[in-house]
Amino acid sequence: MKYPGIEQLQRISTRWLQTGRNFIYPPRCSLCGMEAVCTGVNCGTQIEEIVPALARVCQRCGAPVGPHLDSSGGCTDCRGEKFRFAKAVALGKYEGPLQEFILNLKQNHGAYLGGGLANLLFYRNRGFFEELEADLIIPVPLHWTSRLRRSHNPASIIAEALSHRLQAKYSGNILAKRKKTPPQTSLTPQNRRTNLRDAFHVRRPGRVKDLRILLVDDVMTTGSTANAASRALLQAGASEINVAVIARAPRI
Repeated sequence: MKYPGIEQLQRISTRWLQTGRNFIYPPRCSLCGMEAVCTGVNCGTQIEEIVPALARVCQRCGAPVGPHLDSSGGCTDCRGEKFRFAKAVALGKYEGPLQEFILNLKQNHGAYLGGGLANLLFYRNRGFFEELEADLIIPVPLHWTSRLRRSHNPASIIAEALSHRLQAKYSGNILAKRKKTPPQTSLTPQNRRTNLRDAFHVRRPGRVKDLRILLVDDVMTTGSTANAASRALLQAGASEINVAVIARAPRI
C-alpha cells in the first residue's frame, strides 16, 4: 500500500484548514462584499452599479467617448499625442467607487483589491486581451524610494493577475524607473511629458527583443507614463506595446 508523501499531506491539510476557515468566516468578494469568491465576475447587476462598464471607448487610448465619434484614429484626448504604444484599455472611469478602490489599493492594507479589479478588467475586455496575444506582461515600476514606503506596487498585483488569466509570462524586474520624479498629478499635461523623459530603462534588453508586451498600470490620465515606459521597451527591441489600466482619468 502506497502512503501519501509529506508534500501531499501538507496540501490536504491546507485544503481542510481553508475549508474550515471558509465555514467560520465565509469569503467575501473584495469588490461587492458578497459572500462568494466572485471577484466581480458573478456580481451581476450589483457590480454594474459599483463599477459601471464603459459604453464606448477610444480605440487608441481607452478614454470614454461619445456615441457618434469615430475614434479609430484617436479621440479629442489623444489625437494630437504621439503615443509609442498601440492601444490602451481600461476597466472604467476614475471616479466614484472605482476611484475609492484604487486609492485603497495604493495603501499598504489594500493589496487584496488588485486581483478582483484585474479579473473584472479581463472579463469585460476578454476579446481585446486575447487578440493581443501578448508574450510578456510588465507592470509600470515604482522608483526604489517609493518601494521603501509601500508594501506593494499596485501595478504589479494587477499585472500578475492578468498573466494568470492570459497564461502569459510576467516579469516585474525587467523594466525599472531610474529617475525619481514629482507626482504626475501635481503637473500640467505639458510638464507631465517632460517629467518622465528618460525615467525608465530596461535592465535585460535581450528578454524583451521582438516580444509583444502588455504594459499594466492602475490609472492613466494623459498617457505620459505609459508612453515613456513604452519608449524604453521599444528602444530595447520589443516589437509592440499595448497598455491595460484599471481606470482612465479625465485630462486635467
